[in-house]
Amino acid sequence: MEESALAKQVADDLKNIIAASINCIREGNYQLSHEYLNQALSLTELIDYHAGSAMVLHNLANLYTLKGDNIEAMKTAALALKKAQAASIAVLPYQQLLHSLYLAVQKEGVEYVKSKNYVQALNSFEQSLPYAPQEKRTWLEKQITLLRRV
Repeated sequence: MEESALAKQVADDLKNIIAASINCIREGNYQLSHEYLNQALSLTELIDYHAGSAMVLHNLANLYTLKGDNIEAMKTAALALKKAQAASIAVLPYQQLLHSLYLAVQKEGVEYVKSKNYVQALNSFEQSLPYAPQEKRTWLEKQITLLRRV
């Protein structure tokens, strides 16, 4: 099979797998959607298709958000951004997703502090630290230090 035909077949397979994943989400079957996205990710990783990996990871991050796991969503969005950068594609959507998830994890941390669940607050702040904008790192590091003392 010539290279362009192979590339077209891979692209079609990816579209079909992602479409199946989206249908599962609509049906509320997040587990099967997750399995489809993992299958798509394996395919893109196997052939070093960074743009495809970025797209799949972006969808996977959104799925984690739907499942209520913002920390895993944030980590996955960071991987999606790295893949987008490696593929030299437009990174703004990936940056925006990562930033919104960082903010969501920060908000969870603040809510945990308010409810005096300091262990979870510490976890939220520690997990978000690697993704914090430079201007927020000092504040976040202070919060982590204070929570470790509690």
